[in-house]
Amino acid sequence: MFNSRASVRAATIAAMLLSMTSAAAQAAEPLDLSYISSDAVAAVVLAPRRVLTSPDLEMLPIEVLVAAGKEYFGIDPTEIEQAIGILSLTGIAQGEPGVGAILRFAKPYDRDAVVARLGQAARETTYAGKKYWQATMPGGISFHMPGDRTLVLATDAQMRNMLFAEAEKVDTQLIKLLKQVDTSKSAVAVLDFAKVRPLVMLGLQNLPPLPEPFQPFLKVPELVKWIEVSLDLQGGMRLEVTISANDAAAAAELKKLAEQAKQMARQFADTQLADAFPTGDDATQKAMAQYMRRIVNKLIDAVDVRVTEDRLNVVLLNGAPSVATTGIAVGLLLPAVQAAREAARRAQSSNNLKQVGLAMHNSVATDGRFPPRAIFGKDGKALLSWRVAMLPYMEGEEGQAVYKEFHLDEPWDSEHNKKLIERMPAVYANPNLNLPGKTNLLAVVGEGTIFSGEKGRRVQEITDGLSNTIMVVEADADRAVVWTQPEDLKYDAKRPMAGLGGLRPGGFQALLADGSVRMIAQSIDADVLRALMTYAGGEPAAVP
Repeated sequence: MFNSRASVRAATIAAMLLSMTSAAAQAAEPLDLSYISSDAVAAVVLAPRRVLTSPDLEMLPIEVLVAAGKEYFGIDPTEIEQAIGILSLTGIAQGEPGVGAILRFAKPYDRDAVVARLGQAARETTYAGKKYWQATMPGGISFHMPGDRTLVLATDAQMRNMLFAEAEKVDTQLIKLLKQVDTSKSAVAVLDFAKVRPLVMLGLQNLPPLPEPFQPFLKVPELVKWIEVSLDLQGGMRLEVTISANDAAAAAELKKLAEQAKQMARQFADTQLADAFPTGDDATQKAMAQYMRRIVNKLIDAVDVRVTEDRLNVVLLNGAPSVATTGIAVGLLLPAVQAAREAARRAQSSNNLKQVGLAMHNSVATDGRFPPRAIFGKDGKALLSWRVAMLPYMEGEEGQAVYKEFHLDEPWDSEHNKKLIERMPAVYANPNLNLPGKTNLLAVVGEGTIFSGEKGRRVQEITDGLSNTIMVVEADADRAVVWTQPEDLKYDAKRPMAGLGGLRPGGFQALLADGSVRMIAQSIDADVLRALMTYAGGEPAAVP
């Protein structure tokens, strides 16, 4: 696991660097590559000052970035002329890869301010003939100030490698790639993939088998030498990926896989949209689905894949700001729409459970007890579900009319009763499911539950308290049953969560014996859930 302090500080550095993508492009000075260590495998190049002072990006929270830079590092990010962030394999075995940054300022920075902020958890020391401030806490940030316009930040092991690199003037494939970087672009990241290939291959070997459609992509790591990703916002947004393949044949294979990925992306988008906007009579929903599908397909169609000798070039975004903004908006809107729909479905399901609870209490008011778990025959065999028995107590005429047509002395799947399955009242339908005639509103049955035995439970028997006892739950989709069938959720004391929590994010909804509906978190303590499932266990448990 990553050291928490290291993770926070590394994330802070990364957040500052990643927020500095630009809209203006100007000629830039050559990159200072003297501190790129031999173990570095990836780097990102940015021009923060050009970015943060650009009129095109004045809507960025510049004041917040400046305040955070001064508070945590003692520097003003708007004065950083050039920033190179690097990632290395140093410490990867311990779960802490090496992270470093080389910052070059437009004018002398306040060295005392840097020491005041970062020096609190560091001490002066020497390595490779150079003085630097060494972090005194595991995972802390070390820093080196070779001049009044250059600042080097890194985890300590990485700092030592960077100081050694500057002293020995090392030369690596990553450095060669960085020398070719177009520094006029807003942001450029490069990865020496050949160095990380063994780790990637090992990781793939430890993965569970991938679905068949993804199997062809397992060969990608064997075809790639290095990768460059560039972002340019001048006159619009252009996001481009360049992959150097082993040879021309490998590049052609990568192009084939890239085209296949486009088709899979289109199919995935269609699936997601179908789930977010199910077919129905709502004209607005249909129009929204058509719009979303049109925009997503346009963005996918705009992905340009080309091969030049042993290079694969993929342009993901290439257009006016409005096009890029639309793509981002769609990416944000779809999850928001799905979340809104889930909230609406949850509310509808909650209302259905409340209607069931009201019918249960109508039964208590009429018969003096809750309904039994089923309608039983003379031989003691369960014929029809409690859901049928509840129909006379439901609000409205729909349920009562259907109830009158049942042959209550015949099983649910008799020739006559089978015809009524398709007339399931809407109160038993779950808006998250499309299973005509089936419901996932199940009573909790089994030893110790309200629905144990063949007789309905009286209120006074529920000694744990009505508000502390679960009657009916919203079970997982695979537990759904024909609504008239006398089948429900069998309570398993060893696995009280079995069959629950898989339908919607976060948990499941439950109807309590007092008629209230509560959302039960998937993370609920097992002992608490056991106590809620039983009606007279004597456990002092309440819904958290």
